[in-house]
Amino acid sequence: MNTSASPRKAENTATLQDAPNPASLRAGGVAAALLPVVSFLLQYLFSVQAGTYQFLIHHSTVMIVDWIFVPFNYLVVGLIDWRQGARIYIIAGVSVVLNAVTHAYWQYNGLDSGHMISKTQVVLPAGWVHLAFSSLEMILLVAFVFCRKADIPARAATVLATLYFAAGAVCSYMMHRAFIVTDAIVFASGLFFVLAYPLLRHRLQ
Repeated sequence: MNTSASPRKAENTATLQDAPNPASLRAGGVAAALLPVVSFLLQYLFSVQAGTYQFLIHHSTVMIVDWIFVPFNYLVVGLIDWRQGARIYIIAGVSVVLNAVTHAYWQYNGLDSGHMISKTQVVLPAGWVHLAFSSLEMILLVAFVFCRKADIPARAATVLATLYFAAGAVCSYMMHRAFIVTDAIVFASGLFFVLAYPLLRHRLQ
């Protein structure tokens, strides 16, 4: 009687039981895909109420680029290993802090077009919505890089993430007629971690 395989079998069974079921992942994917829709609708409503709608429609990142997250979010929920709870909690904390610092930088330097932050440097309701949305999206993006399941192809999500960073950089330059430091950092680090980091990690393993 072979008893050496029993612990491994039990471990594999426990791992399978801990993993989210397909129905939960689909529901989570749909919920995540709705995040850009909810964010846009709230920013639209708050901008209309504040009389800053004319600034919103010229914010090409919000009007165009953020919609890339609809298909990306739907796909990425199934690509992330949600059992890596400690790592995801750290990612969430870092994402919130970095997004808060970035929005504060925009506020201090008057870099927003006017629908998120007023000309008197007051964060408007649409700005708080954008801060929350940006933090959630960064959590998904970073978890996609550092908590990705190894046994599932991620080509489509990788293409969408690359498209987001590239389109975001282009739109940022078009809006400001210059390269903004925070946007340049997001573009460079985003492409590195989405494209180069997985290859480097694979070679080092």
